[in-house]
Amino acid sequence: EEEEEEGVVVQDGGDRGDAPLTTVMCSVEELALAHYRRQGFPQGIHGEGSTFSTLYGLLLWDIIYMDGIADVFRNPYQSCPLDLHTDCFYENRRATIEARLELLQEASTETLQALLADTWCSQEGKASTLVNWERFSSLQQAQSLVACLGGPFLSGLVRRMAGDYRHCRGGLPDLVVWNTDNNSCKLVEVKGPSDRLSQKQMIWLDELQKLGAEVEVCHVTDVGARGKRLS
Repeated sequence: EEEEEEGVVVQDGGDRGDAPLTTVMCSVEELALAHYRRQGFPQGIHGEGSTFSTLYGLLLWDIIYMDGIADVFRNPYQSCPLDLHTDCFYENRRATIEARLELLQEASTETLQALLADTWCSQEGKASTLVNWERFSSLQQAQSLVACLGGPFLSGLVRRMAGDYRHCRGGLPDLVVWNTDNNSCKLVEVKGPSDRLSQKQMIWLDELQKLGAEVEVCHVTDVGARGKRLS
């Protein structure tokens, strides 16, 4: 379950002592997104694990919901197959998952974007445990992110989620920030004052770095009455 966002106060009195004091209420994640916009990452999402599970669901939708696997769909209202959180999920679909992973590994930007569009245009709005249809503002925003993440990274991410989704849901970074002009992207864990990385978060940051992602921990520290500082 996602934790409640921590509220912070950012205060800016300007350069002059007589300037009016401005108070802005936001979360540490919103403060971090503003920081990364100034660092040259105009696109950003605070979605924690749902950003990654949504990409996973979009890229593997036809396999996740495929017919022909016994006893995983018992009524038409299920939002996921009954084996999604078990070891059987991968084993029941091994050949088709491996073929998709190979496709993702070698996929061009155009192919990745077309895979997303196929699912988005045919399934948008359908209930899914994995896909949050409001996580991205549009199909085009999701397509711009996969262009920056690239096929090899997405193939590795999908492999880990397909193999053990139950244990992969927790610990993913808070933010994804990216710049389509230079295809740069960062995955960022945000920590407020007195907040520490959990074991799951450390494992995921290490795994994502091994997959080739640029990962970062953004510390928001309390500097007293004037507000918060990032490092």
